[in-house]
Formats: sequence, C-alpha cells, structure tokens
Amino acid sequence: MKVYKFDENGVFERDELLLLDEGKELPDGYTTIAPPVPSINPVFNQKTQEWSHGDDPSTLEPAEPSEIEQLKQENADLLLNTAELEANVEGMQQDQADLLMTLVESGVI
Repeated sequence: MKVYKFDENGVFERDELLLLDEGKELPDGYTTIAPPVPSINPVFNQKTQEWSHGDDPSTLEPAEPSEIEQLKQENADLLLNTAELEANVEGMQQDQADLLMTLVESGVI
C-alpha cells in the first residue's frame, strides 16, 4: 500500500510502498492519508489525522547557488558578452564598408 512517512515533528519526508501482513498496523511515522498538493513541508497532525499546507512559498529564501552554478553563470555571461562584442564588430565592419562604397561612388577614391 502507498504510505506517507513523516518525521518526529510530523514533517513530510517521502511517500513509499509498504507491504504489511493482514491485520498489522502501520508503523509509527507513517500514514495512508496523502499530504495536500501542492505544498511545501506539510506537517501531519496525528491527533486530527490531517496535513497542514506547510510553508508559504513567499517566506522561503532562495537557495544560494553552488560554486559550479556560479561558474556556469559567469561562463554564460562571458559568452553573451562575447556575442555582443562580435555583433558590434560586424556592425562596425559593415559601416566601414558602406562608407568606403560611398567614397568610391562619389569619386573621392
């Protein structure tokens, strides 16, 4: 049967499949009542046999990026900067070619 495990404070840990012999009760820390979805860290009240909706997403702080994630972001920023510089160089080269063509057509060179 599908059960939902919670810790000693009632905080949801995970769902599991549990095989029980007929007539056996669920071990402590398990319930067959599903937590609400979506929810963040719902808490099971054993007296009322209900789950809370858990934490409010607006109160949670975003996780700090790992060093690898920071390096990936820096690399992406550098690649974007390089692409912008290359586009600027191409634009200047086109401007220079247009100017040269104008000078040739007007007989200056």
